[in-house]
Amino acid sequence: MRLAHEEGVGGSLEFRAGDSHTLELRDGEFDAVVAHTLFSHLEDPRRVLTEIVRVLKPGGTVGIFDGDYASLTFATDDPAEGKATDEAIISAIVSNPRVMRQMPQLLSEAGLLLTAAFPYVVAEPGRADYWDPLIRSLVKLLPKAGAMTDSQAAEWAAAMFRRSDQGTFFGACNYYGYVAAKR
Repeated sequence: MRLAHEEGVGGSLEFRAGDSHTLELRDGEFDAVVAHTLFSHLEDPRRVLTEIVRVLKPGGTVGIFDGDYASLTFATDDPAEGKATDEAIISAIVSNPRVMRQMPQLLSEAGLLLTAAFPYVVAEPGRADYWDPLIRSLVKLLPKAGAMTDSQAAEWAAAMFRRSDQGTFFGACNYYGYVAAKR
């Protein structure tokens, strides 16, 4: 809200918290819907797409951006250990890591026409500049999710930062943006 006011559009926007599975909004109320990093956290993406279509006006647009978190990976000294750590991280942070691979089909099933797609690969060899905030967050999140103990998460993060300091860090994930129109 602060940014909206700073940009001079605060009076034109309304912010609400709610459940994306059952939006408390009228049918056909919106010209556009944006779902940013939502779908990877949903158990039932079809239900949310149904709600999006319901609140969109005919010809309305939906923009969806999220990660293909099944592709999330960090290099470690032992590849087998690294794979297990990647899988632990993925299971701790998202419930639907492959949903963006399914999105073209899901959009079609929901009565939306895919009009544009934007693939992004965020790969950072050398230093962990982009990944630094996530690594710091994972130190707290992984133990809370039961994916690692406090000491395991701290050791993993320390190893990632050590690699970054040495210029040997590697972290990567694929991301996708989709734009679709209501038919």
